[in-house]
Amino acid sequence: MSDTLTTSGFTREALPAPDGQPAFARALRERSFDLFEALPIPSPETEEWRYTDLTGLDFGFRPFTPGGPPAGTLDEVPEEVQAAAGEVGDRAGLAIQRNSEPLIAHLDPELGGKGVVLADLDRAAAERPELVDRNLHTLVPADRTKFAALHAAFRTGGTLVYVPRDVRVELPLQTLTVLDAEGAAVFPHTLIVAEAGAEVTFIDRFVSPDLDRALSNAVIEIHAGPSSRVRYVCLQEWGEGVTHLSVQRAVVDRDAEVRTLVVTLGASLSRSEAETVLEGDGGSSEMLGMYFGHGSQHFDHRSIQDHVGDRTASDLLYKGALKDASRAVYTGTVIIEKDAHRCDAYQTNRNVLLSDKAKADSVPNLEILTNDPVRCGHAASVGPVDENALFYLQSRGIPRDEAERLIVFGFFREVLDKVELAEVREGLERAIELELER
Repeated sequence: MSDTLTTSGFTREALPAPDGQPAFARALRERSFDLFEALPIPSPETEEWRYTDLTGLDFGFRPFTPGGPPAGTLDEVPEEVQAAAGEVGDRAGLAIQRNSEPLIAHLDPELGGKGVVLADLDRAAAERPELVDRNLHTLVPADRTKFAALHAAFRTGGTLVYVPRDVRVELPLQTLTVLDAEGAAVFPHTLIVAEAGAEVTFIDRFVSPDLDRALSNAVIEIHAGPSSRVRYVCLQEWGEGVTHLSVQRAVVDRDAEVRTLVVTLGASLSRSEAETVLEGDGGSSEMLGMYFGHGSQHFDHRSIQDHVGDRTASDLLYKGALKDASRAVYTGTVIIEKDAHRCDAYQTNRNVLLSDKAKADSVPNLEILTNDPVRCGHAASVGPVDENALFYLQSRGIPRDEAERLIVFGFFREVLDKVELAEVREGLERAIELELER
């Protein structure tokens, strides 16, 4: 495929200029646009992009699509957006963005009084410029790829979560991004800053109907200060026709803990990168992933567990089921840096194929640059449903379809049991049921 951009809605004239945009934000957009024009589309000839070829991607998306006037209260959010949100559990704060525009960000006033911030990034950049300037695009810089540059140049809205020192947010915070416009591009950005001793759980949810064509280009940056506890959940439920690209990167300070869950159910093509850098001594990370493909969906997951500090620990578990002619790729790398000592790291990826046409690839990697890790290993598997298990269940009078359903639920149980939020766990169980019923 040619990497020449024959059509593009992304021009310098189309760069966003939100009200109150500070100088640093405007300069970031300008620099990022220059990078976007200069950088090539990532090539499948490179190891990082060998399984997902976007060199022929048509960039003729609309860079900004209105979402409607801001809502003063949650009751004023349009009915169709509320319907897309479905049942939302107890939240300490909820932000909603429709297409390119934030509609509302509501935070428990008591938390606001303690200094917690839940706000769209453009508003936060105007009101808290020092906080945003210090952290925005420091973990996922604009020069990472052409798509990162595109994101940094054209992002509007997004979410800032800031939790001050020693503040504990008991209930989850959440952002819901709704995309319901043909040919639109959206750039969800979540910036989480947890100071020393802070605790927070954040849920990102992306939903849309089936569309002919749309682009989601998302970035998640997680700054976990010393002894902080951050839980991040990403629920990707885009409809057919959406191309979803996502980079999630967390830096974990001394004795901090970051636990993440990435759920991939939607989009025609989804490529998600998840990286955790265990920078401070004693930091820990748990990375969970779950995906269920159908039709001709293409899922590409990449992960990095980078151990920089001493006595750090990381554990990754990604599991996926594939139906019809869907395709999944998982590439994971564990790195134990040269000066990192007494580290514990493990990585597991397992795939079950529910069709002869489904395909999965699993590529685990280890880079051990020190001579004294406590444990470092990986496991990977790809295969169909165990016929012996099916036979056993059928011999007990269970019909084949029900037997397969039980086996798939058993396959995912290892991930589901690690999901602490009951409503998220129950939602995933319903999603598995729906996928099996397709």
